[in-house]
Amino acid sequence: MFKIGLIAVALSLSVAVHAGNRIELLYSDLRFSIPAGFAAVGDIGDSQNMLIFRYADELGKRFLAFADMTHDETLEYGCPAATFFEAVFFETAAADCDQTLIGAVHENFVSGRDVATWTQDSYSLAYSDHGNKAFLFVIGKDAKLLKIDSDFLDGESLKRIAEDI
Repeated sequence: MFKIGLIAVALSLSVAVHAGNRIELLYSDLRFSIPAGFAAVGDIGDSQNMLIFRYADELGKRFLAFADMTHDETLEYGCPAATFFEAVFFETAAADCDQTLIGAVHENFVSGRDVATWTQDSYSLAYSDHGNKAFLFVIGKDAKLLKIDSDFLDGESLKRIAEDI
């Protein structure tokens, strides 16, 4: 109970200190600048490694989610997950990766989508717009892979979130 109280006090102080329109978030050892004004925060730990911010009172609407997929074992990629997604978005050679799955994921996230890719320090970033949902993948040279998605933020907003990683 003490830990929950301490977390609540820390969160309220951090919100009070950063009462502007952005809040600094440290997630998976990376620094992000997220919009202030969220209504709820949820942490799905264990193997899910997800942190979700809800910016509305309605469940499942106006969310911003962070997922650390570095050790994702939900699919058999045939290679590290970061290598796999690098091949999907940056079309790099990845002979060990499941080529059929690369094609399927490419079809889902790249073909016919508004996509932007760029590098920033030791990270490659890839944005994919699905109309009602946008994704940003942060791919590290150290095999780190983060997926950030939202149903209300656009590409420029997601890019701004990750500008200080």
